[in-house]
Amino acid sequence: MQPDSTLLDTIPGELPLAENLQRLMMFTLGTKTIKQGRLILFKRAHYCLHITLQNNKGVAENFEIPIPFKVEYHRSQGLCYFDYRIKTLTKRDTKKEDSAKKMFIKNVSPSQYYNKILELTILDI
Repeated sequence: MQPDSTLLDTIPGELPLAENLQRLMMFTLGTKTIKQGRLILFKRAHYCLHITLQNNKGVAENFEIPIPFKVEYHRSQGLCYFDYRIKTLTKRDTKKEDSAKKMFIKNVSPSQYYNKILELTILDI
């Protein structure tokens, strides 16, 4: 597939997850590890990705993350970054960025992903 082509049925973040099914992964937000385990399943539902990991005790754990605004996938390094920063959403337009920040803060309590980057590390490359 050409790097500049887009498939209409895919969403940001789907490719790195699909390519790494059955691999051991760690999801980190800043310095905090959110989840770690073998990627068993993922599916998209509305504005989220539902993910199932198998922990080291063999128990399946489910969690969900919002669909990112942008994804950087470094296949050879086993790293993927899900970008939830407002400046990415607004394409660095400061007027739109200020407006979006006011809207998010005013109307909803921000999620733990608000204005951050979620790092996915593939541990068994």
